[in-house]
Amino acid sequence: MDIVQRLESAWQTHADGHFDAALQEYSALFDAADAASLRLSYVLAAWAKLAEEYLPARHALVALRDRLSAELPAAPELFHDIRVINDKLGDLQNTYHLFQRLPEAQAQQNARAALPSIMACGDFELARRYLPHPEHHLSLAAMQLNELKNKTNVLTAEGMAELLADVFNYTTEVALVLDLLNGCGDTAAAAIARQQAVSLVQAPEARACVQAELDAPGTTLDAMVELQNSVTA
Repeated sequence: MDIVQRLESAWQTHADGHFDAALQEYSALFDAADAASLRLSYVLAAWAKLAEEYLPARHALVALRDRLSAELPAAPELFHDIRVINDKLGDLQNTYHLFQRLPEAQAQQNARAALPSIMACGDFELARRYLPHPEHHLSLAAMQLNELKNKTNVLTAEGMAELLADVFNYTTEVALVLDLLNGCGDTAAAAIARQQAVSLVQAPEARACVQAELDAPGTTLDAMVELQNSVTA
């Protein structure tokens, strides 16, 4: 049985109400070497959903988070995994406090992943320390979007899907910058950055998608789902 079949089997076990068996399989899948590309997405999402229905699954997820945290000093790359688990648990404070304990070199390496949790906990001074030039960050994100757009044919369903994914990633960075500026009380700079987030995008279709997302957050995800449904219909 390959990894996708195992995951589908675990989903079915979960759907059938065999929660403990599903938990054991999700836990095994998370640690499986051949599931590395799926564990922080499909496996963890399924485990988190089970945790909403079955308290031992949440306890097991917390135990996994704590185990990885204990390994973090020797394996700094695990911070990303821990942050994703905390996002699923809704425990952003754990990410924030864990980040505060990192040595400076590791903190610099993991700052981008930690910034949303840092700001959610209200420490905008610390966030600004690790993103001292938010406007420059925005410019770099726009440059990347423009480069990606030059390689995308939006006249195809595949190309449009790529564009929407790129816009989603870009507007995530825009939201980060706006949240930081507003959280620091620099509302004037935030207003300017919001305008620049649109004007820096060169392609009209990409610019329209960015404007739509800023006007109504969630628009891009809705469009992605609608496109996927139209392709599979």
